[in-house]
Amino acid sequence: MTTPSTPHRSRFLAEKRVIFICFLIALCQFQYGYDSAAIAGFQSMPGFLQVYGYVDPTNPIGYNISTNVQRLIQSLMNVGGFLSAIAIYVSHTRVSRRIGLWMGCFFGFLSISLQLGLHNLGGLYAGGLLLGMSNGFLVPYSVTYMAESAPSLLRGPIVGMSTFQTSLGALFGILVDNYCQPYGGNASWMIPLAVMYAVPAFLTILLVFLPDTPRFYVTQGKEEKAMRAIRTLRGITDEAFLRAEVEDIKSAFLMEQEIHHGVHLSDMFKGIDLRRTLLSYGANIGGTATGVTFMAGFSVYLFVQARVGSPFAWVMISLAIALTGNMAAFPAMRYFGRRELLMVTSVVSSAMMFGMAIVYTVSGGHSPAASKALVGLSIVYTWVYGIGQGPVLWALGTEIPSQRLRSQTVGTASGLNFVVNWVVSFCTPYFINPDQLGWGPKYGYIWGGSNLILAIWAFFFVPETKGRSLEQLDELFEKGVSARKFSSFALERQLVDDFTGEASEKEKRDLEYREAATIQVADLEKR
Repeated sequence: MTTPSTPHRSRFLAEKRVIFICFLIALCQFQYGYDSAAIAGFQSMPGFLQVYGYVDPTNPIGYNISTNVQRLIQSLMNVGGFLSAIAIYVSHTRVSRRIGLWMGCFFGFLSISLQLGLHNLGGLYAGGLLLGMSNGFLVPYSVTYMAESAPSLLRGPIVGMSTFQTSLGALFGILVDNYCQPYGGNASWMIPLAVMYAVPAFLTILLVFLPDTPRFYVTQGKEEKAMRAIRTLRGITDEAFLRAEVEDIKSAFLMEQEIHHGVHLSDMFKGIDLRRTLLSYGANIGGTATGVTFMAGFSVYLFVQARVGSPFAWVMISLAIALTGNMAAFPAMRYFGRRELLMVTSVVSSAMMFGMAIVYTVSGGHSPAASKALVGLSIVYTWVYGIGQGPVLWALGTEIPSQRLRSQTVGTASGLNFVVNWVVSFCTPYFINPDQLGWGPKYGYIWGGSNLILAIWAFFFVPETKGRSLEQLDELFEKGVSARKFSSFALERQLVDDFTGEASEKEKRDLEYREAATIQVADLEKR
């Protein structure tokens, strides 16, 4: 058994079994990224548009898709995710993590089969709704499975795989679209769709051989099963260590039950908790205000309308570069404050969005130089979002709520985020589709403005949470400290190193885990 002073490399080697298992479970995030990107790409494939679109000689690819069909393809996926979120909220104490993942796989199989078998709008809409429900189960249950299975030291890095897997899945989705598009006809979009069977099929079989999480077994009073789960997931055979681990999980669960005893939803909107609730809601809505939902769902279509050559290839390049932003997010969050990072990246994102809109307005959408500028600006935007706005807004949304109201605040904020994302997905086609307003990249004027508002909101209202324990944040909010004084305010509750100059290993690790865990996306729904 390793000790707290063991180097991180040794920890990774000692826990290689659970790391590998969690990597496989994180394929749920890969599936989410893949299907979101692949289906977004279908809207720019002549083969798909021959079935679900119409002939349009004025369009660069000779076909277009109606605004109503386009808005329902995207928005119904958000509706499905929202329905899954409600189901999870109602049954989360009774449904195991494995059952939740199997449900996600089942809805995935059903969705893909409907879209492959029924070539009509009814099948397309039903498939989109069920695909949203599939992701609505796969994403949260996979993150929960990883977080509850991993040892505390590795929880942040392991759960952080979610962000990377989502971006990697999106890259593969566009990659498969790009290489299948030349086939033409139904094969061009049915092959990428059929590839989506792979992950649910693999996970369905894998979960037969895996136990549920130790924490779930503890919540059900099955401590012996919890010990067997730890033995299977982490390869530990020391009985004393296994019992100690289960006791730690049990004590943490009982403490959590005590904290949430007697708590009501209305408490979020009373006294000092109202400020914390509004900030958490603002962080969740801010994720959509960045414009990432628009870019993720309509980038290929946008490039086609702007007459950018090889739109699939350029989106692939953009996603590949975005992966470096995801990887750079962790050191950025370590060395820069949440508040300053959010303000700076929001200003840069605003400039990129305004730049895309201005370039398209001036050029009229028919200049090769303007097309290159649009691609470059969108790539910079995607990278900036990945390194700053995405991880910071996720961190703020989870750090700011009070401990006793954290689950209620984060849960309702996530529901609000589903609603806002649905509104954006439903309205965006009206702005960018040539059969309506036909703004195309000029839609960037709206997102440039929203990013600027986000930067101003961060300056006046967002407190600096970096380097503060959850208990210290409680004290700062209790005393009504203004956002700009959070980082310098002298506190009564101090970390150990404030007194002795040397923090305990536990204090260091706890702070490190909390910061590392915030890097995941998340809002995956924002991607």
